[in-house]
Amino acid sequence: MNQLIMVNMKTKILVYSFMAFVMLSCNSKKSEVKDGPTTGTISLGVDESFQRIIEAEKVAFRDNYHFANINLLFKPENEAIADLLNDKVRGVVVSRELTEEEKVVFTREKITYRSFKFAADGIALLVHPNNADTLIGLDQLKAVLSGKQKSWKSIGASRSGDIELVVDKANSSNIKFLVDLFALGNSGLSVSAAGSNKDVIEYVKSHPNAIGIIGSNWISDGDNPTSLGFIRSVRVMSVAKESALPKAEFYQPFGYNLALKKYPLRREIKIILKESHLGLGTGFVNYVTGDMGQLIVLKSGLIH
Repeated sequence: MNQLIMVNMKTKILVYSFMAFVMLSCNSKKSEVKDGPTTGTISLGVDESFQRIIEAEKVAFRDNYHFANINLLFKPENEAIADLLNDKVRGVVVSRELTEEEKVVFTREKITYRSFKFAADGIALLVHPNNADTLIGLDQLKAVLSGKQKSWKSIGASRSGDIELVVDKANSSNIKFLVDLFALGNSGLSVSAAGSNKDVIEYVKSHPNAIGIIGSNWISDGDNPTSLGFIRSVRVMSVAKESALPKAEFYQPFGYNLALKKYPLRREIKIILKESHLGLGTGFVNYVTGDMGQLIVLKSGLIH
C-alpha cells in the first residue's frame, strides 16, 4: 500500500513538473513577442532619401495607434540593409530588392522576409534659380557623371563654366540608382557629396553651376511649407530619354509623370520586413499600403 502511494505521488510530481515546464515554455515564448500590429516598439532603417514620406506615414499611423512606437533610423541604403541582416532593425525602407548574397543570410538562418512596394518617386535634378538651362537627356547626364563632359557648353547649354554634380552621400541610393542605370561602376564619378538631401538643396541655391541630385519626395508635397520652400528656391530640371527629343518629351519627377511612367529616372520605394509574427512591422506595412497610407503618398506628390 505504501509503495502504491509512493508511485502515485511520483506520478503526480512528474505530471505537475511537465505542466509547469509547458507553462514556463509558453510564457517564455509569449515574453519574446513584445509587440502586436498596433502596439509595442520597433526600429526601421530608412534611406535618408525617403525621410519625408516615411515620417509623414509614421505621424499618421501614430495618431491612430497611440501605443505604437516606431523608431526611424536614417542611413545610406546599404547600411540600413546591413542592419536588417544583423537583426538591428525590424525592416527597412529602400529603393531596391535584396541581392542574392543578402538573401543567402535569410536562407541560411531559415528566416523569411517580405517585400512591399508602397510608392514611387524619382531622382530629381536641381539647378540654381537663375539657371535657364533646365533640359537634360539621359545621354548627357551619363556623359557628365562619367566625366566625359564637364562644362555646360559641352552639353549644349547656354551658360559657361564647369558643371558641379552634387549628391547627398557617396554611398546613397540616389547616386547608386544612376550608377546602376548607366552601368558606370563606382570609380571615376565626377560627383561631390553634400551630406544630406537638404544640404544638396542648400548647395544648389548658392552655386549657379551646380546640378543637385535628390529624391523627389523632398520637393513634391505642395501642401507642406518646407517642401514648398525648397522647390521655390531652386529649379527642377526636365529629363528625357534622349537629348535630341522634342521639348514635349522632357518630364519632371512629379505625380502625373511618375504615374504614367514617363519620367526616365523613376524608381519604386519598398519596405522590406523581417518579422516572423503578426507584429508592429506588419501593422505599419498594412497601414502604409492601405487606403489611408496611400492617401498620404498621393498628398506627398508621389504615386504607388
